[in-house]
Amino acid sequence: MGIVIGCDIGTQSVKGVAMDEDGRIVGEASVAYGTRFPQEAHAEQDLDTWRLATVDVLADLGRQVGARRPEVSHVAIDAQVDGIVGVSADLSPRTPALIWLDRRAVSERARLEEAVGSRRIAELTGLNPDSSHGAPKIMWLRSRHGADVRWWLSPCSAVVAGLTGEVVQDHANASSTMLYDVRRREWAAEMLAAADIEPASLAEIREATDTAGVLRSDIAAATGLPAGCAVLVGTGDDHAAAVSAGGTRPGVVVDITGTAEPVGVSCASPVFDPERLVETHAHAVAGAWFFQHPGIVSGGSVLWIAEVLAVDQSAVFTLAADAPPASRGLLFLPALCGSMSPRWNECARGALTGASMNHKRPEIARAVLEGCTFALRDILDRIQALTGNVHELRATGGGARSDLWLQMKSDITGRVVRRVAGAGPAAGAACLAAVAAGWFSDIPEASDELVVLETRSFDPDPAAAAVYEDAYGRYRDMFDALEPTFASGGSERR
Repeated sequence: MGIVIGCDIGTQSVKGVAMDEDGRIVGEASVAYGTRFPQEAHAEQDLDTWRLATVDVLADLGRQVGARRPEVSHVAIDAQVDGIVGVSADLSPRTPALIWLDRRAVSERARLEEAVGSRRIAELTGLNPDSSHGAPKIMWLRSRHGADVRWWLSPCSAVVAGLTGEVVQDHANASSTMLYDVRRREWAAEMLAAADIEPASLAEIREATDTAGVLRSDIAAATGLPAGCAVLVGTGDDHAAAVSAGGTRPGVVVDITGTAEPVGVSCASPVFDPERLVETHAHAVAGAWFFQHPGIVSGGSVLWIAEVLAVDQSAVFTLAADAPPASRGLLFLPALCGSMSPRWNECARGALTGASMNHKRPEIARAVLEGCTFALRDILDRIQALTGNVHELRATGGGARSDLWLQMKSDITGRVVRRVAGAGPAAGAACLAAVAAGWFSDIPEASDELVVLETRSFDPDPAAAAVYEDAYGRYRDMFDALEPTFASGGSERR
């Protein structure tokens, strides 16, 4: 018998699971933390916070498995993508960690777009030129904090480096930087030159299931895990969540509702969206691609409205259940940190429109959920247009716990929705560790064996779907009407 561990470095917490050879979860742990929003479009965390939380989670899991700790052979990390932190030669942080929500590097993005061209960037990297991606963030940080920086690292790479002393990343994380040639699966010299970034300042690209190194002796002592425990290269949280939901083979579309709501499908070859709504990433699966929308701020919108209404997040769903479909005409645009659907606009901001005296807290809460789901419909329709029929959507992440939201997603998108039973991205990371431990031949096999779907499905309700069809049309009209009021993208957000 053996045990492996998967840890997810999320936006709101580190979550970890311990899994045995039978696929049973034998331990779960989490440590929460916050995010700083010092200015508009700024969103920061600290590398030391991630590292300390990860060690605490590993130690907790070690205590839970107790006498079986010597059996823990592999640890795999997944982490939020599109974040950047600068570290010194001794791997200490030298900058704040700009996370995926941060879109301050507008002028840096504009310089890259001017130098390379937006169409060329999309063709080469598979990504939209956007300040959320890594290259503009590196440029912004370098101009202010770059003196002692040796490496520019993703969250996953930075945590793995802290655990092992090795500086590596997988293809999925590299493909989110806007510096990666998504067809050739290597660094794009043209983008590196335009951003003036040396490849030696970036983590080496390897496969997600490769061993990065073993736990440092002090980490092993602090966690109680074996000193020879292998730590994998790891992957992005979107990609690990797809693994945990069975999204490792073409045709399985996964909806991952966390702070953001990535939606994607595995592909055997790269797929490019000429309308640039959906992006092309490398997958955690070797030799595969992930045709993916990186996610509207969905769970983040729930967190925001919970704070505005002075309730906890679970109460948002309780309130929403007391309002009818379409929220009596109230509409919400989920662009609190810029728009990514129906069109990308880093300078867009959220809106509640159609408000009247009869709208109370239930309508506001429901309108937020519905606005996020209208954006999901845009994304699913585009994925279907480019990859084939999307009849079933597999839902995972914290937001998938809400029956109300899953039924709403089915009614608004017209698709059957199935909930994944399991621990989300951390379970996907554990799947990677199980492959490295030799329990499975590859990630798709591990995913096929370990993923469990609930038998219940959420099917479209024709009456609710008709109401939502009208509301969706008004939602799209709202976006079109408001878009000219958003800044064009040239303003500084410092």
